[in-house]
Amino acid sequence: MGGTDNREKGGSKGTVPGWNWNDSDVVLLVLPLVLTIFVPSGAILYMYGRLNWHPALLLLFHWAAAAFVVCCFFVSIVRLFMGWRKHTRKRRLLMVAEVGIPIVFVALLPFGKGFIYGYRDRIRSKADIPAIRAWLRTFDRGDYDEFGKRVPPKKWPEALRKLKPGGGAVTLVADQNGNPQIRIVEGGAVLHWGLTIGMDDMEIPASNLKKWFAEWLLIEPGVYVYEYNW
Repeated sequence: MGGTDNREKGGSKGTVPGWNWNDSDVVLLVLPLVLTIFVPSGAILYMYGRLNWHPALLLLFHWAAAAFVVCCFFVSIVRLFMGWRKHTRKRRLLMVAEVGIPIVFVALLPFGKGFIYGYRDRIRSKADIPAIRAWLRTFDRGDYDEFGKRVPPKKWPEALRKLKPGGGAVTLVADQNGNPQIRIVEGGAVLHWGLTIGMDDMEIPASNLKKWFAEWLLIEPGVYVYEYNW
């Protein structure tokens, strides 16, 4: 009877026989695992890019998630070494997993670039490139220069309106061949992103991650999306 009572009491605390699972494992194992799936993978950032939402608050959440996972790592280290001898083999494996998941989280952080990929897929699905290029061909050389001239919303063609620039600047700029290209810059503060559409012989710049933390993704010749932090 006593053993049965103890098992019932243990079960009421959320433990699992053999593994000694308890509420602290939800905090130190399950939550870091869920955050590892959604944060370093860039899954949430991809969604924001697909919807063209500014990810500023989401980035703050990512930093908070990283801080939480790092705290879980140090707590798990202390728990692992202080109670190593008194725990069962299964319990030790569980605690080792609690230490390992934060390591995976941190290791994957540099690869979480989902936002620009989501934005690229948005443009692929919504942009009518031939229609925008036809509109670009209506401009004379005096209508634009290498520095760029702002195009007011009332002059946007329907194909450009469908992209729904979120309050970003739309600029007409001369490319390296002297042909017109349209450049959309969105975002603000430290994060900017956007789209450039020109003729199919337009030169595409190389990504400059070292200087501007900038990256370009090609959609087709003469069309690319980009993001940069500064």
